[in-house]
Amino acid sequence: MPKNLVCVVEGHGEVEAFPNLCTKILHFLEVFDWVVDQSPIKHSRANLVDARMPSPSRPPRKEGISRVVELASRRPADAVLVICDSDDDCPAAWGPATVELISQRLAGGAVMIVREFEAWLLLNQIGATEYDGRSIETIRDAKRILKKLVTGYKPTTHQLELTRKIDIPKLRELSDSFDKLVRTIAQVTGAECPPR
Repeated sequence: MPKNLVCVVEGHGEVEAFPNLCTKILHFLEVFDWVVDQSPIKHSRANLVDARMPSPSRPPRKEGISRVVELASRRPADAVLVICDSDDDCPAAWGPATVELISQRLAGGAVMIVREFEAWLLLNQIGATEYDGRSIETIRDAKRILKKLVTGYKPTTHQLELTRKIDIPKLRELSDSFDKLVRTIAQVTGAECPPR
């Protein structure tokens, strides 16, 4: 029986898109003894990141992480992968502390997307790290720019379609946070991750 990876996402569009992306990454890594649960756990960012603490070094919200790990373990899950947008917070502060909480119960990983899921879609769409002279991963509202490139962009309508078009090697070169996702999935599944 293949092992089961359960994802935790925060956005409505990511419910379909993120399992698809993780499956693409498993194929890229040539991992065939794991499957991605196609029904991720949706949990708000407020339950994953402790907003009671000052930004940018906000830690995970312990109760929320414990809850999603408990929900994942009931699937059952062999590992859990928690993702959320960084917005203005520091992934290096949140990620390791979240993995520590997850590992008390299950194998798993945690990745904060710099700044939001749409940044990855935008990077892949334009194939460059800058837009109008600004680094895409510093732009606070990549959704707005994506709406200029994808007519009528809505996360629930377009994220899955745009995720299917992601070129994994290219996006790894363009985004450190995307590369972190690929490396995290490799680590969780015991795969060897090719160099960038």
